[in-house]
Amino acid sequence: MKKLAGMWIKKYQNLKMRNKILVSIYLILFPILLIVTGILYYWNYRNSYQDNLSLYHRFVQNICENIDYMQQDVLDISDYFAVNADVHQILTDKKENYAGSGLFWTENAPLSFVSDILAIKSQIKTTILYPENGLTPYYISRDASVHDTDIEHIRKLPIYEEMINARGDIVWKRADAGKNDIYLNNKSDKMVAYRMLFDLSKKKRLGVLAIGIETSRYEKICRGVLNDKNEGVVILDGEGRELVCVGEVEPETLEYLHSMKSEDFSGMEEETRLETKKSHVFIGLINKNNLMICYVSPKTNWGAVNQADFMLPFIIMLLLLSISWPLSSAISSSLSRSTKTLLASMEQFKRGDFTQRVEVESQDEIGELSRAFNDMAAETKSLIDRNYVMALKEREIELNALQAQINPHFLYNVLDSLYWEAIDADNEKLGEDILALSDLFRLLLSQGESEITVSREMELISRYLQIQRMRFSRRFSYKIDVEEKMMQYKISKLLLQPFVENAIVHGFERKQEQGYVHISGREKDGRMEFIIEDDGAGMNQEDANRLLEGDMPKDYPNFRIGRYAIRNIKERLTLRYGEDYELRIVSKKGEGTRVYILIPITSLS
Repeated sequence: MKKLAGMWIKKYQNLKMRNKILVSIYLILFPILLIVTGILYYWNYRNSYQDNLSLYHRFVQNICENIDYMQQDVLDISDYFAVNADVHQILTDKKENYAGSGLFWTENAPLSFVSDILAIKSQIKTTILYPENGLTPYYISRDASVHDTDIEHIRKLPIYEEMINARGDIVWKRADAGKNDIYLNNKSDKMVAYRMLFDLSKKKRLGVLAIGIETSRYEKICRGVLNDKNEGVVILDGEGRELVCVGEVEPETLEYLHSMKSEDFSGMEEETRLETKKSHVFIGLINKNNLMICYVSPKTNWGAVNQADFMLPFIIMLLLLSISWPLSSAISSSLSRSTKTLLASMEQFKRGDFTQRVEVESQDEIGELSRAFNDMAAETKSLIDRNYVMALKEREIELNALQAQINPHFLYNVLDSLYWEAIDADNEKLGEDILALSDLFRLLLSQGESEITVSREMELISRYLQIQRMRFSRRFSYKIDVEEKMMQYKISKLLLQPFVENAIVHGFERKQEQGYVHISGREKDGRMEFIIEDDGAGMNQEDANRLLEGDMPKDYPNFRIGRYAIRNIKERLTLRYGEDYELRIVSKKGEGTRVYILIPITSLS
């Protein structure tokens, strides 16, 4: 043994470092996982075992509740016979008082209640009341069974003595088809509820009541609850006699159940579990220990549960062992971690993430290289930021130069003169259009401002639409619907107007029927959302996507204010907001176009 151990130690010492780490991890991990697997198996087995116990107790409880519900009708009928004064009068009268009357039960007792119940409760097949005074029994049958009319014969039956001992309680007994008991000819298997009727002092016997329920109803209830084909349900009476048996029950278990004595039966709790050599027996009592429900489940069924309980921890152990392999590999390669981190940061830098930085953990060559990379990334980002700022300033200068090309005072004076000439000529409509044009130029110049309020941008768009309606002979209508709280927010000038112009020029230039333009604005998730939509000519979605990229279709009109088109707007948005904006165009040819612009909220300073 010592020699063998020395051989394994020598092999371990000759392994490479990476393999040594792997072997060491597994030597430590495997016993731990084995212990954890055992604990999990025990825990799962205990929980599933308890869950199974609760499940089978619920099965028994369901059977008891369903049978108790079905038998409640029998109890109601028997109680009716036991307390009805007219029935008691017939049972206590002399036989001679009813001589020659064959309908005395219906004429002298209100038994229509019983007939109504039996018409609804199809499970009740027979109802027989044998008077002790020798009168003709009261009898209703649904299955053509023939009753015995001789009370003397009934008194000789063993069940008669049991009813006397029960002192007015119900005694359940099975009556098989073809076997005589209280019947001269029994047509179907029944569960019969026997009850002796007494006078108020319970000293004088007045009659024997027997109500039969078809046994198949009990069997249906039991089969409906069976969890497996090799399980079974046995119903016993208060003396341990078998009344119903469905499914499969081992002969040894069945013999054990039959051996149960009345005193054992009555002393059981409402939910009890017994174990035989081959089965688990779950027992439930109903009707004050008059019936016992026994659910029999073979122990072999529970072995499958144990196997499932074992499989889960075993699979977890295999999974953890599998996961440990890449973990061990990661530990063994920790010496090269700094290099891998640096390479990963370089890859991200190459993809455009200029915020990448490498944590310097050593003073060796890798540390020096990491510091050089950090300096390069910082300098590159600074250079790019400066270029963005310069580009933004260039765009502002370009816009200012555009505005400066027009002498505002000259333009205002000319338009003002034209406005008053139109008013003097009684052409108010032309005057309003000239005034709108004057306001449009005033808003476009905006004293050189590159950013204006949403309110002024909406006013600019309104004046522009008023002028375009004059151009297109009022062939379109428009609506501006912007939330009031947004009106004082700041927005880049001429951010929305080019899209409105596109809706007019491209959407309605070739359209003869009436058109419609809708400009809406609302706050959405802390940002401003503007939607410009029209019902004009529209375009293919592919052309709309190309339009955003600046690759305009050749049949698309070149709409612009100066040199500011959609591509220019996109550049301005990028310079102003970086990636924190959204610009989409959704269009369908022949149906119209919808433009979505989503930008951050900028309040007035």
